[in-house]
Amino acid sequence: MQQPGRDRSPSISAVDALTEEGPALRDATAAAHRAADDEAAAASTRERFTARPMPSIDPDESIARHLFPGELVYGLRTHAILNAPGEDRALGYGGTLYLSSRRLVHVGQVMMAMQLTDIVETSLAGERLLLTLRGGEGFIMDLYRPRVLRAEIAVATRALR
Repeated sequence: MQQPGRDRSPSISAVDALTEEGPALRDATAAAHRAADDEAAAASTRERFTARPMPSIDPDESIARHLFPGELVYGLRTHAILNAPGEDRALGYGGTLYLSSRRLVHVGQVMMAMQLTDIVETSLAGERLLLTLRGGEGFIMDLYRPRVLRAEIAVATRALR
């Protein structure tokens, strides 16, 4: 007779049942699939706009009054959360993020704009896009398809230079 003890290895089926059905693993798997789909779409965006310009969209009323003459809107992300590193507000500011031919503009609880030419680095952390500006200022954005937006920012910035 084998006594239960700490040195016993659980059976494979017991481990599988514990991990495969857990919400943490399902969430991690879903996040990995979203990231892979986002990366594939970002690669397609980079390839598509290498030879031709990015098409503009009609500005909605939220952004139209903030545009400069001749500034075009290339895309938007609804439900974008803006955070400044070290900011006291833990949840960030909700709103819509617009990518224009010159700037990123966040319109919502707060209005914030940054020139594309002031962005010196973009990086990713999960579903977050991290932006570093000249002078060391930075922003964190939680939004849908951050990898695609990163590619679109690169295309729009390249067109400015």
